[in-house]
Amino acid sequence: MKDHRGGGETSDSNFVAEQKEFLLKSLQELDQELESGNLSSDDHDMLVRRYTRELADIAESEKAVSSGQPPKKGYRTKALLWSLGVVLLGVVAGITVSQTSGDRSEGESITGSIRKSVNTQISEAQMLLGNRDRWGEAIEIFDQVLEVQPSNVEAMTYRSWLNYQSGADADIQISAWEEVLVLEPSYPDALVFISIALSNEGRYSQAATYLDELRSSPVREDILGIVQQRGLYGEVYGEARYPTILEKPEPSLQDLQLEPDIGLEAANYLLLSDKDERTVSAIKIYRAIIADFPTHPEALSREALLLWQTGNPTLSDRAVDQLNLAVLENPNNLEALLSRATVRAGFDPVGACSDLESINAIFAASDLTPEIQFSIEKVRNAAGCS
Repeated sequence: MKDHRGGGETSDSNFVAEQKEFLLKSLQELDQELESGNLSSDDHDMLVRRYTRELADIAESEKAVSSGQPPKKGYRTKALLWSLGVVLLGVVAGITVSQTSGDRSEGESITGSIRKSVNTQISEAQMLLGNRDRWGEAIEIFDQVLEVQPSNVEAMTYRSWLNYQSGADADIQISAWEEVLVLEPSYPDALVFISIALSNEGRYSQAATYLDELRSSPVREDILGIVQQRGLYGEVYGEARYPTILEKPEPSLQDLQLEPDIGLEAANYLLLSDKDERTVSAIKIYRAIIADFPTHPEALSREALLLWQTGNPTLSDRAVDQLNLAVLENPNNLEALLSRATVRAGFDPVGACSDLESINAIFAASDLTPEIQFSIEKVRNAAGCS
């Protein structure tokens, strides 16, 4: 099917419509094959996921046809666009396996009067998630699914998510997600959505409890992308642990109930906040990480940069020593090398240029983000590197 999406063939609206009809029909027939015993449960699940991905691509093609623009090659469909403007990437996964709700007679249209299968309805609703103007239709479909399967966690979860984004009462949607998590405690979609809602309500400690559960299990890439783009770990854990950070002069990771990677995100969030103790709070987190992991490159580098920025000679010397340790113990770490080059540019341009040469030798330009490349050029100019 991907061959058809290359070149100019995607402009053929008839082709797009035919492919959509074929896939919807195939989804219903998969349910029938499962029910008759001609298809194993594993094969059924695999094919449902495959056809659902293809339907998502079709939805993008239809959008391109209507706008006169060719669809992007290799496009991963936009699953949701939440109210704060964060694009949530990835096709909704983990579709609940269901029995066929009705049989299609020969010659009878899949969009006829017969009851559609739950899988077909879920797929149709998924295709509407990226279009805010059609959220009402998606909610109606989820309602229909829940009439047949009252405990369908996907329909429950996404109906509440659309209601939440549409301005419905937050507490009602939070209660719905709590019900989902009683049925399926590790369902990642519900864990993320309830964490977002609780965070928006300022209920950070509760949100942290659900994120703890999310982190205790393998997480799909699309769900991880939601968390990362939203900055959810940093916000929730930064806010939830802030009172402890203020209370204790030298909190440990155990006191903060943080792992190093989450601690770094919490520190970054606090640094960008408007809190009075934002810099001190970040330093406390970095030192908690260093106490347990003395050669941690990111914690060493980030604390060193904050110390250097004070302009205090004693703290500046400490910053240089700390950066030297970070590079000595982690000679191939980009952040350690670039942080030391940044500091060295002001008093040791030869050393700064040497660090940049190391970066150039270790990393291909394509591996570096535009922001990193900009920082490298800034240091290069400051140090006068050739």
